[in-house]
Amino acid sequence: MLAFALGCMTLALAIVYRLANKQRWASYFIVCHASLLGCMMLLALQTLSKVFLSGLAYQIITYCIAAVVIGNLTFLIVFIPFFTTWVIAQPWRQPYKAFFFILSAVYLGLGVAREITNILVFDQAMLLIFVFVVGFCLIVMLRNLNSIANKTARASAITIIIVSAAMVPAILLALLFPSIKGLLFGIYFLSLSITIMTFLFMEFVRLGREGEVKPKQLVLEDLEEYHITDREFAVICLIGKGLTNKEMATELGISANTVNNHVANIYSKTKVRSRIDLLNLLKQSW
Repeated sequence: MLAFALGCMTLALAIVYRLANKQRWASYFIVCHASLLGCMMLLALQTLSKVFLSGLAYQIITYCIAAVVIGNLTFLIVFIPFFTTWVIAQPWRQPYKAFFFILSAVYLGLGVAREITNILVFDQAMLLIFVFVVGFCLIVMLRNLNSIANKTARASAITIIIVSAAMVPAILLALLFPSIKGLLFGIYFLSLSITIMTFLFMEFVRLGREGEVKPKQLVLEDLEEYHITDREFAVICLIGKGLTNKEMATELGISANTVNNHVANIYSKTKVRSRIDLLNLLKQSW
């Protein structure tokens, strides 16, 4: 219940942050966090149904909740890697895209098989798949920590990695004692909520300080030292608006490959490795 309450507060803060600061990553985070929060709520309802319901009614509620939870987690199997690669500005490409879609289909199949047969090994396989996906994303984040120029964002990423690493023994314990899996999920979600909430509070403080000075409009002359072309400057402006490469291609009337080349040239000229670093650099260019 404590994890659910703090999760709701974190979600509310994220929504307010998204309204105050038009960042696309905040929209993706809201989707991801709301999905996890939905799982927490459904697990709580499942626990309460044991107390207030029995017989056929309990079985129906249990199956309905299980179906929604499995569907939610299947979505996260694909969404978490997508969100991770978007934040670090790495293209969501093959073979990773196909791999995680296949992995989500396997996860869904295991979930259905578990509900039909109630065999423990299916539940353990699902846990291992989810742990693998989260672990993969944490490794990707760890490898790209140096490319995160924002100190607050980097500190939050390091905290998430440490919290996740600390949960490894608990995850192994959950494989031996499945009954404690719900408790461990709550503890982990609670830790993540506290971390993200702290990050959002610090971001609100930063936005408050920046709001005292009206920002200057970026012009091509501000980037003269980087030898940015007119077309590259147009791409930079669209990156600042949070558009994806595909959306920028549509906006500029060019191919996605051409946009990818422009982005690569921009990164090379400005010596950055991600969208976040580029935006932070542009803030310092005037």
